Amino acid sequence: MSDALPVAHPWFRAEDAGQGISRLWEPHIDELLESNVWHVPGRDADLVVDFANGIGPLRPSVDVLTSGRAVIAVATHGHFDHVGGLREFDDRRVHRDDVEMTRSPYPMRLRRQDFPEDAEEMFEYYGYPVPETIVRALPSAGFDVEGWVTPGAEPTMLLDEGDVIDLGDRRFTVLHTPGHTDGSACLLEEATGTLFGGDAVYVDAKLSWDDAEAMTRSLERLRDLAPEVHRVHAGHGRSFDAEELVTTCEDWLRQVAQT
Repeated sequence: MSDALPVAHPWFRAEDAGQGISRLWEPHIDELLESNVWHVPGRDADLVVDFANGIGPLRPSVDVLTSGRAVIAVATHGHFDHVGGLREFDDRRVHRDDVEMTRSPYPMRLRRQDFPEDAEEMFEYYGYPVPETIVRALPSAGFDVEGWVTPGAEPTMLLDEGDVIDLGDRRFTVLHTPGHTDGSACLLEEATGTLFGGDAVYVDAKLSWDDAEAMTRSLERLRDLAPEVHRVHAGHGRSFDAEELVTTCEDWLRQVAQT
């Protein structure tokens, strides 16, 4: 199988998301596992939010954007498709309730025959067919398709509600929004109304949660935050505005209440 796959370089693509923000993503991966990486330039340091699957190198594509500035790397939660590339950065931050998940994430594999026992249930829940392999290309010649497993990372700083990520000229406040995971967190830049939502809320796809009561509280909080929000950059899919934030939260509040 691996002999038939082309080598793709660079592994990530990037596009302008407005307000100086860039979105990076892996174009050669199964659609279910495609997640967003966000880059925000700052005066004293840059911010990177979430880190995809860790199959191909992320740091070279980020370095193109940083102009040599230091990077603060923040994972919105510890799921495998958001922390895979975190280990490539020196300053690694995650909410304290997702530390263990970040160190030892769900062990996703590339080939269906090697998937963890419950991986096919994940594809079924989100309504995607189960692929024979989750990649359509390889990041390098000789890549170990059989041996690859989601890499973890040791956080260097633990985040709490109200902590501030200071880039010098931009400041993002940590909002603890548990439910999807215990340590799920969003980042809000009050000055611009920019919200990085992780997997606490996104559009055009099913949400999931470990704790329905916590998810309800977090969706209510995000809905009520809408007057302060101009743009939401989520962990998956497209960005959206405050109006769609409200309607999406209300829709999912009804669905969570039925579980």
